[in-house]
Amino acid sequence: MTTKRVLYAEDEFTNRKLLEMKLKNHGISCDLAHDGVQALELFQKNSYNLVILDQYMPGMNGDQVARRIRETHPELPLIAITSDDGEIDRLNAAGFNEVFIKPLRGQHYIDSIKNYLT
Repeated sequence: MTTKRVLYAEDEFTNRKLLEMKLKNHGISCDLAHDGVQALELFQKNSYNLVILDQYMPGMNGDQVARRIRETHPELPLIAITSDDGEIDRLNAAGFNEVFIKPLRGQHYIDSIKNYLT
């Protein structure tokens, strides 16, 4: 697989670094944002093959960022990450292709990310 570029927004440092390391181990370049505002700024300045957004972040929540991205990029794959399975309907309505429930365990979520990038 050629190197793909992912934007990952997550306010928890440990979660950000863990997923970044896993993606890099699979040859996937990952830009990190610590909140929704920074994620939107990075998105507007760069080109990404996939965006992964935590739902609950300072500044803007993941669903708010997703709606803004969908205004200009309706086909770009978007993945939400949340610890609240009650948010799944809201996240789907915001335009996410898939919702991962924390904690992320196993290989399934990495396989899913790789599928969006092929």
